[in-house]
Amino acid sequence: MPGVRSARSSVALAAALAVLAVPFLTGCGDNAPARAAAPSSSAAPSPEPVEPVVISTDPPLGSVEVAPVTPLHVTAGHGTLTAVTVIDPSGEVLPGGLDPSGTHWVATADLAYGTTYSVTASAVDTGGGRRDATGTISIVAPRTLTMPAVFPTEETGAVGVGQPVSITFDEDVTDRAAVERRLRVTSTPPVVGSWSWLSDRTVQYRPQQYWPSGAHVVVDADVYGVDVGGGIRGQASRHVEFDIGQKKVAVVDATERMLRLYVDDQLVRTMRTSLGKASTPTPTGTYVVMQQSRNYTMRSASYGVPADSPDGYETPVEYASRLSNSGIFVHAAPWSVGDQGRRNVSHGCLNVSTADAGWFYANFGRGDIVEVTNAGRRLDVGDGYGAWNVSWEEWVAGSALA
Repeated sequence: MPGVRSARSSVALAAALAVLAVPFLTGCGDNAPARAAAPSSSAAPSPEPVEPVVISTDPPLGSVEVAPVTPLHVTAGHGTLTAVTVIDPSGEVLPGGLDPSGTHWVATADLAYGTTYSVTASAVDTGGGRRDATGTISIVAPRTLTMPAVFPTEETGAVGVGQPVSITFDEDVTDRAAVERRLRVTSTPPVVGSWSWLSDRTVQYRPQQYWPSGAHVVVDADVYGVDVGGGIRGQASRHVEFDIGQKKVAVVDATERMLRLYVDDQLVRTMRTSLGKASTPTPTGTYVVMQQSRNYTMRSASYGVPADSPDGYETPVEYASRLSNSGIFVHAAPWSVGDQGRRNVSHGCLNVSTADAGWFYANFGRGDIVEVTNAGRRLDVGDGYGAWNVSWEEWVAGSALA
């Protein structure tokens, strides 16, 4: 029957079309057609750009009149150094070292005055690109040089608790602050201390109180290359270490004339003494033993009185321990034993018996203290090691950095 066959054919065609349509339907019943997948790309990403290596020096290449206060530095930015050579006109190579990162080289020797150095440096960046740098650096030629002398030194041995650190220059220092910034004292155990200028050539350091017994003291005067003023520069730096011995203090009242000696604050000996008479009184103050001589000749000419004048003299003595530049000593005076402990008859020294002078000579020494009270005028701060004869506030005020 044609009508039936035609109906069946229509149903079959519809079913076939339904089957063909399934792949285009989504699993969640969405009637929208599926989107086509984006085409894949196999191209590699572009590489990061390489920063070119940069070589710099401190001071910069081409610098002149350079002060050799700090070492020469060579640095590689965005890369590593492969070679650094610095030579002087004679061909001598300036030593130096590279840090573990390979980016920084520093000279390990001072730059010399009046010298022009040739610098050659090479470096590579992270991509293997190479950069070279060449140039010169010229060091200042000073008008003149000044050498610092430091006391005490290692050769001095242990010194007493009163010993100041003294630095003396052989030229005037007019830029005291520039010098003092380069001075450093380190002690173990630590102390509170300060530098104080006594003149244009001498600066001293003392603690606020006497040094502690057994302290170890390190002094660094890093003045090489420093302009101390007027075109004068430091000739060399100094490093000194020394130790502090037992606390030894001798005490005398000029009206009592008994010298009492203490070791670590314990009284160990008492000596009769005769101090300066009325016309030549012993200055009142705190003295520091400066040096000692087994035999010494006392001369009035040392303080301006000729030997042939009525008050002049030249007297040899034993066991002389100097306390001041002006000629105050503890020494043997057997001619005044009858006056010792009774009257003051000396020219300013502390006269004691030969036995007592020998004991003092053997048991006290550099840096130990002698305190004199109720005598003449106050001992000047610059007379020997007179640093203890001003208040702490006055001492600190003498610092150029105060």
